Amino acid sequence: MTHTQQELVQPTRLHKYSYIDILRGIAILGVVAVHSSQHVKDLNTIVAWIFNYGQTGVQLFFVASAITLCLSSTQRNEKSSINFYIRRFFRIAPLFYLAIPFYFLWRVCVEYYKFGVVGIPNNYSIHGVIETLFFVHGFDPKNFNFVVPGGWSIAAEMSFYAIFPILFFIQSKYKSKKFIIFSVSVLLLCLLIKNFFIYDVQPIFIEKGYIKKFAVEYDFLNAFILNQISVFLIGIICYQYIYCNNKFSAYKKRITPLAIPLIIVSCFLLNSQSYTRTPFTGLIYPALLAMAFALITIKLSTVNEFTGSISKILIEVGKVSFSMYLIHFFILDVVHFFFYKTINNFVQTPEIQLFLMYPTVLVLTFFISKFTYKHIEKKGIDVGNNLIARLNNKGELNGNRPL
Repeated sequence: MTHTQQELVQPTRLHKYSYIDILRGIAILGVVAVHSSQHVKDLNTIVAWIFNYGQTGVQLFFVASAITLCLSSTQRNEKSSINFYIRRFFRIAPLFYLAIPFYFLWRVCVEYYKFGVVGIPNNYSIHGVIETLFFVHGFDPKNFNFVVPGGWSIAAEMSFYAIFPILFFIQSKYKSKKFIIFSVSVLLLCLLIKNFFIYDVQPIFIEKGYIKKFAVEYDFLNAFILNQISVFLIGIICYQYIYCNNKFSAYKKRITPLAIPLIIVSCFLLNSQSYTRTPFTGLIYPALLAMAFALITIKLSTVNEFTGSISKILIEVGKVSFSMYLIHFFILDVVHFFFYKTINNFVQTPEIQLFLMYPTVLVLTFFISKFTYKHIEKKGIDVGNNLIARLNNKGELNGNRPL
């Protein structure tokens, strides 16, 4: 890291980064919104478009993750990457691993309720579970989003973790402009690889039944790390412009409005049926989202203190957003079943059904997630920190540099 970067980042040690929790809070609100809307039929087009856009919350998570990792790595300034990998594993794995048997049992219960038979749900396989345990399910077109609902984003996140130390080293050596050139080069390389993959390999998968349709929102190619890496790279660039580029501070307020046309264009690309799904548009679409979110993030980073009630709520939601992400699928199933049996018999308007279901799912998920965050996520983080401390102490006793 350059001397200039160290000076610019050093003062942030006392900053709590509340804006990152706000980003996470907004992200999970969007994710719950899109999945809630998928349980309601015949929605008004405008309402459907707005709620469907909530799926972009995943990209917002990725941007926030990239910034957080850069800040953490800068402040810790550790020479070895081992501590980083331990820390990230114990941040994600405990709750995610519990979600694997939980959703298996939940699906068994659903199958029994529907068909009166206890058995292994369709599409489960030993190798699929093993892939998920090792976070490599994102490379399997048949299993990338099955064992744990929404698990594709966890796979993409862990893939990013695997290469993050290299990317962080590169960004520390390059100034912002050079790193942008590097990122664009990576984007073009991914485009070439994806272009080959779609036109040369995908027909094989289709023939084997692995991919039944090509839909840019949910398909394997969109969820694959090659298609999402641009989002993480833009998150790193966002970090550089916020914390490592004092010349940029004068332009922060001027560029923020550019987020509006980017959001409008990306919303149209996501929802328009006339959108041509090609390797280029499929790859550029997440990048447009990430740029819009990066501009919003830059604006939020200039706020010294968030005092409004909405901001405080978003911060609290953001703190437990990972739990909410994994849990809300279950809560949504339960709430939808309850609504289907009761409220929907009296409320026939789809939009009202959605506006009742969505906040119900949010509130229930939030309060359950506060429990899982305290008793599972934080416990896992503590285990990781204790393991790192033991390894560091062992290194010191042996006369070695701490990890």
